[in-house]
Formats: sequence, structure tokens, C-alpha cells
Amino acid sequence: MSAARPPLATLLLVALNVGLYLRPLGSPEKTCLSVQGVWALGEWQRLLLAPFHHLGWGHLGLNMGALLWLGAGLEGRVGSAQAGWILGGMTLLGGLVHLGLNAGLAAVLRDPWRREHCAVGFSGVIFSLEAMEGLLAPVTIVTLGSVTITTKWLCLAECFTVTLLYPSSSLTGHLSGMLVGVALALAATPLGLATPLSIHL
Repeated sequence: MSAARPPLATLLLVALNVGLYLRPLGSPEKTCLSVQGVWALGEWQRLLLAPFHHLGWGHLGLNMGALLWLGAGLEGRVGSAQAGWILGGMTLLGGLVHLGLNAGLAAVLRDPWRREHCAVGFSGVIFSLEAMEGLLAPVTIVTLGSVTITTKWLCLAECFTVTLLYPSSSLTGHLSGMLVGVALALAATPLGLATPLSIHL
């Protein structure tokens, strides 16, 4: 029996996040993702910078712990190369959806704060992974009589719990990640016939 391969794509992303925390390419104000910063000022590099910058060791540690757990599971099923493409796609798509969601909310609610709201951190990708995994391979958490609770809805509960515990966290960033994860899961499972191994970007 051969030894399991290390999750290279996940470990590379963790190393990149830790490295940029220790040696950031800019302050949070210069790297965070916002409608104002990207669309109004034309600073498109924020799409790549924002996910890899964090506000503190706690922020970084929670995100990297979740990435190691979820990313390693994904790599174990689809391999490092495909997992790298999926994680990269989640990173960029999550940022674009985040911008679109905040721009839409700013227009509908007539709330300019939505255009200025700025976010950093890898948690959007974490919520993408968790939403995708929850739909592709839901796991039963507990059964209470005739009610079964699965991981299918766990990321949604976590999203609102994080918002309640940390009101300054980016709700739209987390929701954007979840939307990307759901979209990828649906693309991977047309009519529910495919398996997690059929994920392609």
C-alpha cells in the first residue's frame, strides 16, 4: 500500500498566506477588496491581494486551519493539480461575486457604504469549499427523531454565527464564497448524476 500523497496545492496556499502575513505586500487598506477600490479606482490587483492578507494571527489561524482540513480532503479525491485549479477559481470568482453583490446592494438599498466596504482574508474560499462539499457529499451530523441534520446547511449556519460573533466580518464576502461553492457543486452534479471526481473548471 502506497503512502498518501501530501496535499501540495493546499500546503502551497497555506505557505503563501503565512508568507504574506509575515511580509505583506501592503496595508489592509491597500489590499482589501471593495467596489470603490476595484471598480472606481481601477485597482484590480486587489482581487489577488485581498484573499492572501489577514488582520491578525487569529484571523489567519482560523482560515488556515479550515483550509488544511477542507483542502486536504478535496485533494485526496481529485488530486493536487485539479484541486489547485478549483481553489484558484474559487479565489477569483469569489472576489468578483463579492464585488457584484456589494454593488447590487449599494444600488438597491441606496447605501454608499456597500461600495466602500472593504474585506481581506481567505474565508470566502473556505465558505466556497464548505458549501461545495456540503452539497456534493453531505454528512449526517445528528438525527433527532424524524429530523436529520446534515452538513448541507452547516456553512450557512456558520456564516450567520460568524456574523453575530464578529459583526465587523464580511457577511457579503462569506455569502459570495458560498454562492461560488454552490455554483461549482451544481456544475459538477448535473441532475445529481456526477460525483465529486467530475469537478472541472
